[in-house]
Amino acid sequence: MTETTQTHALIGKYYEEEREQREKELSLAELKLRLDANDLAMLGMIARRFRKGRDDVAQEVLSSALLDLFSCIDASERKLMARDADDAAKSIADSIAEENGVRDVEFRTGYWAQQDRQIAKVEKQREKAAKQAEKEAAMANKQETPKPQAEEPATAPEATAEDSSNEESTHYPETSAIEKAPAALETQTEAANEYDEEQQTANAE
Repeated sequence: MTETTQTHALIGKYYEEEREQREKELSLAELKLRLDANDLAMLGMIARRFRKGRDDVAQEVLSSALLDLFSCIDASERKLMARDADDAAKSIADSIAEENGVRDVEFRTGYWAQQDRQIAKVEKQREKAAKQAEKEAAMANKQETPKPQAEEPATAPEATAEDSSNEESTHYPETSAIEKAPAALETQTEAANEYDEEQQTANAE
């Protein structure tokens, strides 16, 4: 009983997928596309690899490519094109419904305006990130730049002191002589006193 119930559920799933596929086909417009041998061959290879219909792959590739192309358009033009595309989508959907004999076709209103807002948001984020990276790089370069070496003021006073000492000994030699004069005079006086004492001793004898 359980297997029969599961099988019925599986068949019900198949019916649902078929209905969705039929509705999807009724919501699409036919587009004749001419491709060269190389592109057509690769399209067939990809479709066969993933067990998809060639038309299904072409539809998804074109949808993705259109979004990429739209994102490359200048921001000022992109907003206007999005508005015009959204306005045209309603009339195109009505034409598809009339051609396929259905009452209406579901489509996403304001789709391209929404894509434009999303693209603009991503562009602002990238611009902000680029400015931040540029700022960080400038700060890093500033920190790595070697600072100019400071002068060595400590050596100057020593040199000045030495120069002053040399200058005193060189330009004022008389100062040294004057400082040595008392010692020489004292030596001469002592010698004279000794001489006088010797003379007196000799006369007394």
